Amino acid sequence: MRGGRLGARTKLLIWLIMPSLILEAAVILLAQSGTTSFLRQTQDSALNGMVVQSVRMMENQMNDLVLNVLGIESEILYGQQGPSDWIRMMEAAALTRPELVRGVVYIRKDGLVAGYPEYYWDSFGQKEIAIIKGQSNSSKTGVVWSEPFTSTMGSTGPNSLVSIVTKQVIDEDGEQEGVLAFVTDVTNIVQRSAAFAGSYDTRTLLYDRNDRLIYSITIVARNSYETLEYAERNTETLEQAKAYFERSGQYYVISDMKQAPFWKAIVVGDVKALENNYRPVVQFALMVLLLGSAGLIFIYIGVSWWFTKPIVSLTRGIRHIARGHLDHQFEVKHQDEFGEMAREFNRMMRTIQELIETLKQTEEQKRQADFQMLLSQINPHFLYNTLNTIDIMVDISSKKDIHRVMAVLIRLLKYGLDRTTAVRSLNEEMLYVKDYLYILSVRYDNKFEFVVEDLPDALASTPVLKLVLQPIVENAVFHGLRPLTDRRGKLTVSAKRCGNELMITVADNGVGMAKEKIAGLLKGAAPEETPSASGGFHIGVCNVHERIQLYYGAGYGLSIVSDPQIGTTVTVRLRIIETGDVADGRANRQITAG
Repeated sequence: MRGGRLGARTKLLIWLIMPSLILEAAVILLAQSGTTSFLRQTQDSALNGMVVQSVRMMENQMNDLVLNVLGIESEILYGQQGPSDWIRMMEAAALTRPELVRGVVYIRKDGLVAGYPEYYWDSFGQKEIAIIKGQSNSSKTGVVWSEPFTSTMGSTGPNSLVSIVTKQVIDEDGEQEGVLAFVTDVTNIVQRSAAFAGSYDTRTLLYDRNDRLIYSITIVARNSYETLEYAERNTETLEQAKAYFERSGQYYVISDMKQAPFWKAIVVGDVKALENNYRPVVQFALMVLLLGSAGLIFIYIGVSWWFTKPIVSLTRGIRHIARGHLDHQFEVKHQDEFGEMAREFNRMMRTIQELIETLKQTEEQKRQADFQMLLSQINPHFLYNTLNTIDIMVDISSKKDIHRVMAVLIRLLKYGLDRTTAVRSLNEEMLYVKDYLYILSVRYDNKFEFVVEDLPDALASTPVLKLVLQPIVENAVFHGLRPLTDRRGKLTVSAKRCGNELMITVADNGVGMAKEKIAGLLKGAAPEETPSASGGFHIGVCNVHERIQLYYGAGYGLSIVSDPQIGTTVTVRLRIIETGDVADGRANRQITAG
């Protein structure tokens, strides 16, 4: 491969080997995908069943606790027993589910407290009392489950996870008699309901109604319980847990409890353990793939040497031609299709060389014709305006002044009609502008002030395209200064160097022009007003702009800035051409835009 392209031998390798490799890889991937899909479907079905079973078992245990609460409430309201009898009923209710019910208490509104076991309630903390009172105020009829919290009342030590179930005791008149509360061991509820798969690890996580983690437990394949404390930082909230499972590629199912306490359970299964059993099949398929590839490569070496050698030779020759060696000829060694291709390519290259030479001559002739056509459009325009000025002077000026103007006109015509070269020095172009402005000053009786600033010595001999300033100066006088009535007109011509560019500025304080007129000026669009005897404003400026771009490139030419009633500034942007580059009136024939 060279230059980002595939060689013929590389392509042959692709056509011979890649289809077989793709076919083998597709079979392997389809088999693996089918197996993995089956495992995933089985896992999803198993996880769905396990999470439904786990939630149902939790709900059944919670319903049993609620029934116990309701039974004790009925005895308190309608029985004739006293506090000692209530405690015996509480004991009986607690002993039926000792692993879940850690204690029962009844707090009457007059402050009487009866509970089982009694040693709990003797040191009952303010935290638990506050929870009971808060829940009794939030619901007058229903059973309320508190969010799980750590307490000494649980079965696993001082940091046991428990929840308090409360129910207000309301008499027949709707008056509150007190509040009945159960302390339930949440850890045991989850452990007794945790999902069990048998062949791989399963994890059960319980979240409260605010999606905060309550408890998590893992049942490993050897049937032992293990609390995953190390993973809890990734599963503190339900959203974090889902993101963590998705990121780590674990399978999980979520189920909500449809009734109080509205908790959520997640069962996570480690199906990767089953997928790992499929790896030996993949390894065997890879070995088959490698052996098949080695055989195909051996075949490729023999075939490519015979088939691709002529193609490589042709490719090298084409690259040599692409680098500019158009005279290259291919050596014909074979009489087959490759030899015929080489002979036809040699014939085509000879034809291309002939066409290139013909095109060069045609383009040069066209460039010279276009340049001379643009140059000839300016001279009649200039001569008409100058002769019109002399005609006026015959009636109003002395013979001496007329002779002087004629002498200046002769210099102007000699300069303009000289077709020996397309460029002159900047000093000569500025002298030409001074002569022309002299004629205009005579014609208008020094009505306007003309200033042609002296050139720096470094710019005086700089070659510039001839006759680029006269049409601009002429139009500035006729269309900018002549219509003035409230002030004396002034025109200034100056030049300066900016890097490798020459900037010539023609500025006047005339009437200016609108932006709409400027937009179409360089495109040759006619002005709205009727053209004067001096000629159309757009013709001279447009032709100068086109001449500059034809000679220097598209990045050069005229730019115009004008404000109505303030004045107009025309900037001529030229590329500085060293004197040694000018020959026979054709400077820098290989011109590029910009």
